[in-house]
Amino acid sequence: MRLKHITIILLLGVFFTSCSRDKFAEMNTNPDDVLVIRPEYEFTAALLNINSNDFEYYYDYNRAMYYWTQSFVTRTGNAGTVYNGSGNLNQRYSNFYNNVGSKLVDVIHLIDALPDAEKQRYVYLRAITGIPLAYYAFYVSDVQGSIAYTEAFKARYTGLLTPSYNSQSALYDTLDNQLAACIAILKTTPSATQTDITNYDLYYAGKVASWIKAANSLRLRIAMRLSKRDPAKMKTLVTKILADDGGLISNTDEDWKFVGGTDFSSGGNYNPQSNSDVSGAKNLVDFMWNTADPRIRTLFQKAPLTKDMFDSAKAQGVLPATLAWDGQLYRGQFANPGATTDVNYAYYFKDLVFSYQGVSTTVRYSSFIQPNLYYNSASKNKIIFPIITYADVCFMRAELAVTGVTTEDAQTWYYNGIDASLATYDDMGSKAAVVDYTPLTGAEVTNYKTQTGIVYDPAHALEQISVQEYLNCYKNQNEAWATIKRTGFPSITGNILKLETVTQDNEALPMPRRFVVTYPSITSLNYQNALDAINDMLKDPGFSTPDDITGRVWWDVQ
Repeated sequence: MRLKHITIILLLGVFFTSCSRDKFAEMNTNPDDVLVIRPEYEFTAALLNINSNDFEYYYDYNRAMYYWTQSFVTRTGNAGTVYNGSGNLNQRYSNFYNNVGSKLVDVIHLIDALPDAEKQRYVYLRAITGIPLAYYAFYVSDVQGSIAYTEAFKARYTGLLTPSYNSQSALYDTLDNQLAACIAILKTTPSATQTDITNYDLYYAGKVASWIKAANSLRLRIAMRLSKRDPAKMKTLVTKILADDGGLISNTDEDWKFVGGTDFSSGGNYNPQSNSDVSGAKNLVDFMWNTADPRIRTLFQKAPLTKDMFDSAKAQGVLPATLAWDGQLYRGQFANPGATTDVNYAYYFKDLVFSYQGVSTTVRYSSFIQPNLYYNSASKNKIIFPIITYADVCFMRAELAVTGVTTEDAQTWYYNGIDASLATYDDMGSKAAVVDYTPLTGAEVTNYKTQTGIVYDPAHALEQISVQEYLNCYKNQNEAWATIKRTGFPSITGNILKLETVTQDNEALPMPRRFVVTYPSITSLNYQNALDAINDMLKDPGFSTPDDITGRVWWDVQ
C-alpha cells in the first residue's frame, strides 16, 4: 500500500496532462513498473533490518530475555514487570513480516522478474537469500509457534491476503528442505559470471563457501530443537547434516555475525542500562570469577567499591562489621528480589553512602555490565551481533557426542568451543572498546581450562557443555534462553552453575518460555487462518493459554 501512495504522488501531474485512466490504473497496480531496485540493494536492506530493530532490543532483550535467563539483574532483583515482560513483547514478529521476510522475498521476486540472460547472473544471490529468510522464520517461530510462511509475502505479487499458517513441526521440515536446496545450488557452477555482492552482503561479503557452512550450521541448530520432541528424527537429520561435504562453520573467521558500523546501535533503545543500573546475576559473576573466566571483563565492569573504600564504608557502619574483604573485583547482584528480606545482604540492594577521603561518596556494591557491548552512545565503536558462531557449533557437536547421537569426541569439541568462545568475546570487547579492555592471552586460556567446574568431567559433561553454551550466548540471548529450555541447564539444582529461585510474594516464579500469542482482530482479513493456528496449538496441553508466557511451543516439550 505504501508504494501505491508513492505512485499516486509521483504521477499526479502526469495524470492530469497525458495519462489515460486505464494506463494509470495499470501502473498503480504493478509498482514494479514505476519503482524497481537492484536485487542486491534490497538484499542489503533486508540483512540490515535483522539487527536494526531497536524496539526489539528494548522490549524483547533489555526488558525480558536477559532477565529471564538471569544474565541481567536490576538493583532490586528480577520480578514484577521485569520478569513478566511487557505488552510490547515479540517485536521480531512484526519485523519479520514488515521488514525482513518481505524484503528477502522481494529479492527473489526481483531476480525472477529479470530477463533470462541477466537472471543467470543472480543464481547465487537467489540461493543465498533463502538462508537468512529461513533463519528469521525459525527465529520468529521459536517463541511464537505456528506462523504464516509458505504462503506469506504473496499479497503484492499474487493478491493472496489470507495465507495459511505452518505448524512449527511442518515449518522445521520446510526450512530444512529450503536450506538443503540453497546449499545444493551454491555448490553448482552457474553458466554466467555471478553479480559481485561483496559490498552488499553484510555477513560474508558474498563468500559462497561461508554461506554453505552457515546454512548447514543453521540446519544443525534447527534439528537440535527436536532433542526432546523427536530424538530419532533429530539423529537422522544430524547424521545427514554432518555428512554434507559443504561443512559447517569451522573457525571464528567464519562466524555468522553482524558487525555494526560506528554509528550503529547508537539509539537509546539499545542501552540496557536504561533499566536501572544493570548488573550480572550474583551466581553467574561469582562462577566466572572463581573459574578465572577471561570473558568476565568483556561482560562486566569491575565493582566500583575498592579495598580502601570498602574499609572506609565498613568503619562508618555502612557495611556489616562481620563482612570481610575477599579481593573479588567483579560482583553480581541477587536475581531473587526476595533476598532483600535478608538483613545480611541489604547492602546489595541500596546505594552505599559514606565519607571517603573527606568527600561524600555514593557507590554500588555490585558490578555494572559493560554498556559498550550493546549501546554505541559515542558513535565510535563497533558492536557485534552474533547469529551462529564457531563456538556454538563446537558446543552443539559436543552435546550431540555426549548424548550418544554421534560418535565424535565430546571432550575435544567442548574444549574447542571454549577456545573459540574466549576468542570471540575478546574480539567483541576489543571492537566495542569496553571499559578497561585488556587483550586475551594464551596463558589465560590454558589456565581457564584447568579450573574446577571447567575441566571436562564425564559425570557432569552435559551440564558443563550447556553452561558453556549459555555463557557463549550472552550476546545472543534467544539461544541462551533456548539452551536452558532445551537442556535444563543452568538450573536451580545444578552442580556447575546454579540459577536462583525467583520469588514474589513468597511464591516461586517460573521462567517464561515463549512470548504471548495474540488472538487476531475480528476485522483481520486472515482472521480464520490465524484463529485456526491458535486452536491447533491449544491442542498441546503444554501450550497453555495464548497469553501465558510460561506455556510451551511445540519444540519445547516437558
